Amino acid sequence: MTIHESTYNQILTNCSSRTVETGGIIGGKDGIITEFIFDKRPGSPSRYYPDVEKLNAAIDRWQQKGISFYGIVHTHLQNAPELSHGDKEYILTIMEAMPTYISHLYFPIVVPGKGLTSHKAVRVHNKINIISDDIKIIQKGEAYEK
Repeated sequence: MTIHESTYNQILTNCSSRTVETGGIIGGKDGIITEFIFDKRPGSPSRYYPDVEKLNAAIDRWQQKGISFYGIVHTHLQNAPELSHGDKEYILTIMEAMPTYISHLYFPIVVPGKGLTSHKAVRVHNKINIISDDIKIIQKGEAYEK
C-alpha cells in the first residue's frame, strides 16, 4: 500500500484518539492513496459499523473527480493489530460485491499509539485472498515506482 504522508497522518489523527472502533474510506489515483473520508459514526468497543449511505455518496463524488475507491480503514484496540474473523468475513462480502475488474482493495487497521497495519484483499481468478501488506509512505509529488 502506497500512501501520501498527509493522508496517513489524517487517518491517524482522526482515528487514533477514539475510544471505540471507528474508521472511514480511502481512495486515490495511480495506485497511491491520496484521500481519506472519516466516518464520524460511533462504533462499539469491538466493532466498526460504517455509515454505508454516507460513504457510498462520498465514493460517487470521488468517481466524478477521477478518484478510485481503494478500501476501508478502521481501528482496533491496542493489542489487536490483525484482522478479526468478522473483519475477514466483511472484507470477503465487500470484494464479492465489487465489479470483477477491481483486482484488490486495502483494509488497513489503525492501532492507537502504534500506527497502521495494512491488509490487502486480492482477487485471483474466482478466489479472494487476504494478505498482509507493506506500507510505503511518500510525500505529495514524489514519484512512485510500481
